Amino acid sequence: MPQPTMQQAPPHILIIGASGGLGKALVEEYLAAGWRVTAWSRHAVPIASASLRQVTVASYWPEDLTVALEQLEPLTGVISTVGVLHNDAFMPEKNLKSINRQQLETSFQVNTIVPLMLLQQLVPKLPRKSPAFWVQLSAKVGSITDNYLGGWYSYRASKAALNMLLKTAAIELQRSHKQLVVAAIHPGTTDTSLSQPFQQRLPADKLYSPVQSAQRIASVIRKLAADDSGKLLHWDGSELPY
Repeated sequence: MPQPTMQQAPPHILIIGASGGLGKALVEEYLAAGWRVTAWSRHAVPIASASLRQVTVASYWPEDLTVALEQLEPLTGVISTVGVLHNDAFMPEKNLKSINRQQLETSFQVNTIVPLMLLQQLVPKLPRKSPAFWVQLSAKVGSITDNYLGGWYSYRASKAALNMLLKTAAIELQRSHKQLVVAAIHPGTTDTSLSQPFQQRLPADKLYSPVQSAQRIASVIRKLAADDSGKLLHWDGSELPY
């Protein structure tokens, strides 16, 4: 993937969900690396930099992104951190009896539909003939092959569907954007509000700081090649099964 040089204008990245713990860390990571950063979020990010443009949006649905898209300059890459595991209304389901329609619908809207719609809207901002990337943070528990524990029905299913949709889009886009990599990355359990209710069960060395996870994600992105498009990748760069 492109990296800044003294001779070239800095590459431009869009980070979606930039006010979250990991989103903010990714903004800081790419600013430190010399990139121009556009940050989309529903809340302001407390970072001041001449290389950062912040855009506050009502939602990530297309109808609320019209102005943001019109003002968005051509991109080198996109990282979307959009996702939900729990909220004030629900926690991950432990069994069949816990499944409910509202939770399933919310999980699929946020984890599956919104990322695909974002990809659809942002493809025109990505180059057709030079290296670029579109990365969505996903989850290892979305792997059907790797599911040995069960539970977490809506989260697992919505992430599995996300991985399939990104794989399908990657196949299509290889025809028109031959150097574009569409990938899903599992960041590991990061110390953010998403993982907070489940941290007590984890060994200390399995809970990662947002800075550490951001550095790992950026490292995976730096090593992406065209034949990685459509893959679900672990934070260490290895390929995870669907």
